[in-house]
Amino acid sequence: MSKYLFSSSTLKGAIVGIAGWFILIGLVSSLAPALSEVTTNDQNEFLPAGAESVEAIDIRSEKFPSSEGIPALVVFNSSDATKGRNSAVSKFTEAARSNNAPKTISSVLSPYDSPATQKTLVSSDGSTSMVIVTLSGSPASVAFGEAVDWLSDQASKSGANLEVTTAVTGPAGIINDAVKVFQSIDLRVTMITVLLVLVLLLVIYRSPALALVPLLIIGTALTLAQSIAALLSQQFDLPLNGQVTAIMSVLVFGAGTNYALFIVSRYREELVLNSNKWTAMKVTMSKVGPSIAGSAGTTIVAMFALTFASFGSFRSLGPMLAVAIFIVLLAGLFAMPAAIALLGKWAFWPRPLIQNSSVQTTGAWHRVGRTVSRRPLMVFAITMIGIVTTTLPSWTIIPSFNFIDGFPDSAESKQGYNLLSEAFPQGQLAPTEIFITSQSAPISESFESLETLASTISDTQGVLRVSGPTRPAGIPVDSATAAMQGAARYVSSDETTARLEVLLEGDPYATDALGYILELRRLAADSDLAKTGSARIIVGGETAVQADTKASIDADIRWIAPVSIFAIFAVLVFLLRSIVAPIYLVFSVIVSFGSTFGLSIFIFQQVFGHSGVAYSNGVWMFIFLVALGADYNIFVMSRIREAVNKEGFRDGIANAIGRTGGVVTSAGIILAGTFAVLTTLPLRDIFQLGFAVMLGVLIDTFVVRALLVPSMAALLGEVSWWPNRKIGRVQD
Repeated sequence: MSKYLFSSSTLKGAIVGIAGWFILIGLVSSLAPALSEVTTNDQNEFLPAGAESVEAIDIRSEKFPSSEGIPALVVFNSSDATKGRNSAVSKFTEAARSNNAPKTISSVLSPYDSPATQKTLVSSDGSTSMVIVTLSGSPASVAFGEAVDWLSDQASKSGANLEVTTAVTGPAGIINDAVKVFQSIDLRVTMITVLLVLVLLLVIYRSPALALVPLLIIGTALTLAQSIAALLSQQFDLPLNGQVTAIMSVLVFGAGTNYALFIVSRYREELVLNSNKWTAMKVTMSKVGPSIAGSAGTTIVAMFALTFASFGSFRSLGPMLAVAIFIVLLAGLFAMPAAIALLGKWAFWPRPLIQNSSVQTTGAWHRVGRTVSRRPLMVFAITMIGIVTTTLPSWTIIPSFNFIDGFPDSAESKQGYNLLSEAFPQGQLAPTEIFITSQSAPISESFESLETLASTISDTQGVLRVSGPTRPAGIPVDSATAAMQGAARYVSSDETTARLEVLLEGDPYATDALGYILELRRLAADSDLAKTGSARIIVGGETAVQADTKASIDADIRWIAPVSIFAIFAVLVFLLRSIVAPIYLVFSVIVSFGSTFGLSIFIFQQVFGHSGVAYSNGVWMFIFLVALGADYNIFVMSRIREAVNKEGFRDGIANAIGRTGGVVTSAGIILAGTFAVLTTLPLRDIFQLGFAVMLGVLIDTFVVRALLVPSMAALLGEVSWWPNRKIGRVQD
């Protein structure tokens, strides 16, 4: 690699490299659509591909156009002022049905429209009523958001001075709150990240040039990555939202700053030995370049593997982040060293041009290095005991599948959801829907078999009530009574499809509820309708979506985990030209993940008091921590290999830890800080992800990289480099 020429090797090469970098950015940016044109806030885009619950969404849209749209549940709650609540509901209903109401309102269902609606829309204790307003149009459109806000204002005005608490929740309210968060999430995260990185770089280097130049290059890398992401989204129909672009910003700035620190640290050392800035940078990149490439490679392969996932969030975010890291790698190999080399010694102004301490063998990290190299078994044992102990809380995890739990308490949709949860059966907030589509005859000819299925489901444990064309109010009735109770809403206009509405007894987002979906699907498959082939039965609804999401994530992790680990192992073998060292490096990142996961679960549930941990976050923690955890190990092991060739194993390991201690610690703090930015967002799920990755990076920085990996290298000695036996022997 030392023979490779980088753009930073000569003045001409540096100018050409930087010019080419900005030309590439301009070209791609001119071809790519604006990021805002391809982003979406439709969560259906991120659901499991081909899942039964996703198919149910399409059936509902096609077969029940009268109910097509997004329902908003407008809640009216009062402790004892029943008349005031009734008056507020009446005023609101009148306003929602008036000509002044938003055109996106397609239907309004009031509790006082009929005895049947009163029974379902007024709580049994009489404290709470709700009005169901269905909104048409795209949930990402401005008109949709304005309609939800209008409903909130009208409800508040209707309940004013009547001691009535109002709120808008349901799918429309939840989507509106989510859109408001996602609309500002990308800009907010990017601005905070830039400010944080700038401050940290100034503290570390106390040089404006070494803070601003890397930041400028990384910023342009983010611009290029976002343009390519927009192109990928447009050409391959990959969904993008604010969460995706925010995580991309954090990863680009975190990784890019790390590469800058590695380059500057080694460049400073080489300038001590060679005053020619171009020669110094050439040697720097010949030493650091492979480590940066290997570091990026482990992250790229782990992220790219997600392209083949079934879960929509993994499938869209994975390739976007892989491309982003590849762009940062290009910047780190060409644009960044070229810019730093152009500055030469002036990059360190106003500090002394060269820091002699960079090649000294004293300091805290050198003392740590000597301790590890002299007592590796003791260090390894103590470190592993600590790591194993911190993994134990992993078994206490409470998985969360309720998106609204992640909203801040101030979110109106969450307040409304909590009011409904206290007054109504929880299953009524997210009913499960079963669609029965006739294969030939009108569905009405199968009503008898359909009622048999409904009755069987009604008697199933965990089911509160089943409504359908033969039981509109939840109780079987004759056809005449059913018609009076509104049975028509359970049959499609073309008479090919009927639907059953199943209310679960408990929390529709609890783990037990997800298990009930499997039972409902089994009952549907065993029914006469399915066995005779006269009808096709699909189980959908929010609980079914979460059940399919869990199944999709479980299926993905079973192959993503081994494929990612093997891919990272292959990159390490190629980079280190060894088999043994990559084995224990992979081991180190796996146990580091286990420690991080266990500590995070304990902190989330016991310290922060979270009701659960977002289920998909476990996968994201694994992908980020396994991929990023290999970064510092690659850098340290490359330096250890270089040092032991000259100084032997004991002194080589001690000095390698000492020489890399400051830069890796700085890099770890910056990378952890960038992910910590995610904890400033008002969404619990993103907060958890940012906090866990931040914690994992710090564990990698101060425990795994400083103690665990070097102790294993010292214990194994020359065996680490097998089959390359030459490494580890002091060279003359």
